Amino acid sequence: MDDFDKIELTEDIKVKLREKQTDIVKILTSLEGLEKTKDWKVLSELLFAPSLEAIERQMRSETLAPKIDIEKLYRLQGEWAWAKQYTDLPTFINALKKQLEGIKNKLK
Repeated sequence: MDDFDKIELTEDIKVKLREKQTDIVKILTSLEGLEKTKDWKVLSELLFAPSLEAIERQMRSETLAPKIDIEKLYRLQGEWAWAKQYTDLPTFINALKKQLEGIKNKLK
């Protein structure tokens, strides 16, 4: 059971799902085009990958500290998840496609 199975379909929800569906299609189109460019590779290698590595270093450092700051570790995990999706664009695109499929199935 996915998140969309839990939603009760009202007309308002259907409208919002269709809007979300349109947004996801636009995002996918943009990302798929961007993924093929040299500029994306530059951004990924010079901006996103180093940021991801820095966050991973901070997480390792925090887990090795004598007293772990749980709030800081949770914040770093959230930052890591965001940074990871941008360094692994094909996986992010697939996740959006699955979300789009879930919306389509719910609207049937």
